[in-house]
Amino acid sequence: MRMIILALAVWPLGTTAAEVQQVVAELPGSEAFEAPEALQAMDEGVVWLDLTLSPENDPSIRQADGTWAPLGTCDFGAVEASEISVPTGSNHMLLDVRLGSPDQHAANLLSCNYAPDLLTEDGLGHRTRVTGCYFAHPVSIPTAVQWVLNPLPAETCGYGD
Repeated sequence: MRMIILALAVWPLGTTAAEVQQVVAELPGSEAFEAPEALQAMDEGVVWLDLTLSPENDPSIRQADGTWAPLGTCDFGAVEASEISVPTGSNHMLLDVRLGSPDQHAANLLSCNYAPDLLTEDGLGHRTRVTGCYFAHPVSIPTAVQWVLNPLPAETCGYGD
């Protein structure tokens, strides 16, 4: 009981749950060789991510042996992946997203979506979408920043109970 009272005594007034950054963007962005503004403005912390990627920005997927492979053909629907690397449009920003397990991170999803406006003679048009709740960690590397997004439960971003 003393521990609870002590904890309440040192808990700052007005403290709230972590604020959730909304990072919503389409890739490629409007400026050549630059990441979209929403990605550039991202800070370390809890992030609700919603990226829509054109085919030239499809992510690479980490394989079971640790190598990376392109998304490949789009079968429309959810795409199984544990970790992806998203081309941001900038050589100075790398983005790795760890999706987590579907049972613990139900909001996190990589999907291939039908896009009739991108229909070509080679096949049906698609856009890839990456959504979910993550903790964003910036890692400084020479001439760039690598963002590593680790999965969080949907509740952290205000979804679910």
